[in-house]
Amino acid sequence: MQEHHQKDMEVEDRLDRLEDNRFKEIKRLKKKDVSHHLLWYLKQDYFTEELLGLYNFEVENFKKISTAAFTLFEKATEKIISENKLGDLGIPDFFHDCIRHTWENRNKHPFLYGRFDINGGIKQRDSHVIEFNADTCSTLPETIHWQSLQNKKLKGNNDSQFNNLSKDIGNILQNLKSTINHSNPFILGSSFGYKEDVLNVNSILDIAHENGYKAFYVNLEDVIFSEENGILYEINGEYQMVDVWSKMIPWDWMFNEEPKLARELSTIICKDLCSVLNPPYSAIWQNKKFMSYITEHFPNNIIAQTFLSTPNFNDFVSKPVYGRLGENIAINGKLNSKSKGDFANQDKVYQKYYPLEKDMENYYYQTGLFFTDRPSALNLRAEENPIISDDCEFISHYII
Repeated sequence: MQEHHQKDMEVEDRLDRLEDNRFKEIKRLKKKDVSHHLLWYLKQDYFTEELLGLYNFEVENFKKISTAAFTLFEKATEKIISENKLGDLGIPDFFHDCIRHTWENRNKHPFLYGRFDINGGIKQRDSHVIEFNADTCSTLPETIHWQSLQNKKLKGNNDSQFNNLSKDIGNILQNLKSTINHSNPFILGSSFGYKEDVLNVNSILDIAHENGYKAFYVNLEDVIFSEENGILYEINGEYQMVDVWSKMIPWDWMFNEEPKLARELSTIICKDLCSVLNPPYSAIWQNKKFMSYITEHFPNNIIAQTFLSTPNFNDFVSKPVYGRLGENIAINGKLNSKSKGDFANQDKVYQKYYPLEKDMENYYYQTGLFFTDRPSALNLRAEENPIISDDCEFISHYII
């Protein structure tokens, strides 16, 4: 009897995995067919030749979840700011006024884009937001450019996808442009100079250029910050004032490593000398303690239940509050797994464990839903590990 039950469980487990017929394989794209945004990625063993098929109702469900999650983030932000509780997230006191100013003037300090990481939603019915990459969100070139290229190679009628990211980012930049009092605004993009970060920033700059901005890139070390004049950079021996600064530099890094820079930016932003993207209030959303604040004050079944101390669940996950790239995460319970990384000394939060999708070859899948002022695009990442890390593969999708 027990053996029969075990076989039933195995069959059920197989049925719960992604079917092979959802996957379509295309010929490997050649360098000559690929835009400059993607050439670096081609050397990283990161892209797959397979695309995963999603049904329209699954895509609609991801859009619905992300919209509901964003509404909860907004409501909780209003509450935590009005009750002066930003210190509970470890955000320094000197930065609170800057967050409040940008939150109250979101037309001049808009949220540009972020990515909700979501479990389930394909074979598994249940899906929850497990993180919001809200400050320095990557995977732009592959989402905007690679998915489109791959979908064009599909045969038959399966060449549609949910991917309006470039257009929706452009609309937000257009709206921001209308608040700037001259017709040719300057946008400066910056990062620490890592190739992937530069490519992500340049994706934003390309969209800005298409929408009437003068766009330029320099590494952080070459940006000039002035509490009197705002943000500037030097070009051909002249100093150019910047209207918008698009940064791939985390707010939390500034708080901890460069508080002087964070203070200068607070002054610049509060004087409305420059708009910074993503804006200061995205530091709230990037902080996973904020998810525990939502669990406590806005109970819901959309965002992963998150706590400041070990919960009474058999299966739970611990994460550093500002961790990235799947580093220093531990899954505790039936499925024990840990990842190494650079964030081990940070405070932690604890989440109820929500399993990822799995295929027949034991690859785990996580959905990324890009959000601007609406759901804007979808991507998938997969790995032979239940913790999706920097070693994952990028999977494009098509709509079945």
